[in-house]
Amino acid sequence: MTELTEFKRWENNISGLRLPKWKEMPGLGLYVDQVAAVINEQLTTLGVEPITKSMINNYVKKKVIQAPIKKKYAANQIVDLLIIGLFKNTFTIDNIRQGISQITITMYPQQAYDRFVEIFNARLAKKEVIIENDSDRLMDLAIAAVLAELKTTYLLKELNKVNPPKAEI
Repeated sequence: MTELTEFKRWENNISGLRLPKWKEMPGLGLYVDQVAAVINEQLTTLGVEPITKSMINNYVKKKVIQAPIKKKYAANQIVDLLIIGLFKNTFTIDNIRQGISQITITMYPQQAYDRFVEIFNARLAKKEVIIENDSDRLMDLAIAAVLAELKTTYLLKELNKVNPPKAEI
C-alpha cells in the first residue's frame, strides 16, 4: 500500500477537519446561494458532493426542511442542510429526516447538532467517543457509515489510478 500516499495524505487531512458548532453558524438570514456556499465549504473539504441551489429548493418544496422566511435561511435550516448534504449519498432523504426527528425528540435542535458535531469531529480525528444514550449511538453509527463510504470511494479511486482495471472484452 506504499503507492497510496495520496489516500493516506487525504485521510490525514480530513482527520484535522472540524465541523462548526451551532454558534459558529451564520447568525443572520442567508439567501439560498449564500447557504449553498456555506454548506459546500464544509462538504467539499471532506470530499462530499456539493449541494446545489436546486437541491435546496427541492428540499423546501418536499418539506424536508422548513421554508425560508422572506427567502432567508436561519441556522436551523442551514444545520439541517449540512446534515442532509453529509448523509445524502449514504442514506435516503426520508431516513435522514427520520434520524434528525428521532434525535430531536429528546434534545433541542441546537443541543442535538452540537452533540452530532462532537461525535463527528471525534470520529474524523480518530478519537474515542463515549456513547451516552441511543441518540448518540444512532449518530455514531450514521457517521461511521458516511466516513466508511467516503474512505472507500476515495481509496477505490486511488487504487484505480495505481492499478487500472483491464477493459473487459
